[in-house]
Amino acid sequence: MQPTRRARLQAVIQEELSLLIKRELKDPRVPSLTITAVELSHDAGQATVFITILGSGGDAPANEIRECLTGLASASGFLRRQLGQVVNTRWIPVLTFKEDKGFANVMRIHELLKKISDTT
Repeated sequence: MQPTRRARLQAVIQEELSLLIKRELKDPRVPSLTITAVELSHDAGQATVFITILGSGGDAPANEIRECLTGLASASGFLRRQLGQVVNTRWIPVLTFKEDKGFANVMRIHELLKKISDTT
């Protein structure tokens, strides 16, 4: 798949999944969350969806994240089916959900740099 087509498809999947999770998903294990990125494999058969829980500031408890990922994994078939009604492609990729640790890493590095600057 061409890189520009893959990037467009990633953006569409990210937007539509955000709307589907907010409006259609009724699983109590899934709190308000943000989809930060979607990465498609080269053949567009697998989509890795990176999430972060809203209001946690990157520091959501591990059990809350685990429950959220379990809830999303159990709803992946439903989300994939709903995504197939909106996205006009021949195949809808298999959805895999992972926690996005980017913000937490940025905050950790910021704190370390602050400690270093305070000691000097």
